[in-house]
Amino acid sequence: MATPVLTVKNVESVRDFWNAHPCGAQFTKAPFGSSEFFREYSQFRYHSEWHLNDLVPFDQYCGKHVLEIGCGLGADGTQFAQNGALYTGVDLTEAATDATRLHFQALGLPGTFKVQNAERMVDFEDEMFDLVYSHGVLHHLPHLDNALSEIRRVLVTGGGIIIMLYHRHSINYYIRIQSWMRFKVLAYFLARPVMPKQLHRGTLELHYQNIRRMGPKYLSSTEFPHHCTDGPECPIAYSYTKPEIERLFSPYFINLRFAVAHLPIHNTIPFFPVKIERFLASRVGWYLFIYGEKA
Repeated sequence: MATPVLTVKNVESVRDFWNAHPCGAQFTKAPFGSSEFFREYSQFRYHSEWHLNDLVPFDQYCGKHVLEIGCGLGADGTQFAQNGALYTGVDLTEAATDATRLHFQALGLPGTFKVQNAERMVDFEDEMFDLVYSHGVLHHLPHLDNALSEIRRVLVTGGGIIIMLYHRHSINYYIRIQSWMRFKVLAYFLARPVMPKQLHRGTLELHYQNIRRMGPKYLSSTEFPHHCTDGPECPIAYSYTKPEIERLFSPYFINLRFAVAHLPIHNTIPFFPVKIERFLASRVGWYLFIYGEKA
């Protein structure tokens, strides 16, 4: 097993992590980049994250210039393009932009794809886009305020944002990450000396190696959450509350509105009532959607 190496929390460390771990590639068994791969991934995405079609108006941007920051495997980008949007996708990694380009080609869709740092989008002039969309990406940046300034710059006056960030006031943050995951990691750390060597593997072993490297601060309430959603080697994964978002976003955008989603109980407990899941997800879900406009 490769030993994880936690690096300085900067854009380069984020780029290295996501180049090595293409977002969503683990959810399909088809050959990477094939038409079947993209079909399976899109099916998985919109089944497990059913809230997307409720909260993202893919069909309202026909003829409009849409910029997606963090294009991933291109699933959401193809939704915009299939509804007539003039789509541009950017990502820190060539792995993502190449995958998104292949996805568009598989569906015969036009689009523009660029490797770009959201904190400094040097390829774009002022007021180029009608919408900036970003789902689960900007919380991985070291300086969110720099990205917000750039987003405002490239938006036309009156242009909109739809941005999803991790939601701290959620069941996932308090129950799973800060409680259950920390307990599992600590238990593994204490039990490992007497465990058979063949059991020294998996995600818990990566956490163990990180503790050995960083010491007790790895399990702190500020450090540990970075490594519990997208993998132990992930360098940055911030979460935010609504008041924090209002403070960060209000210098750049007006008419801020919120929606909360993603509490996938039904995926693991099939008999759990969907109506109850939707109710809980809208209040204590892990995804915080932010809507607003450029003044």
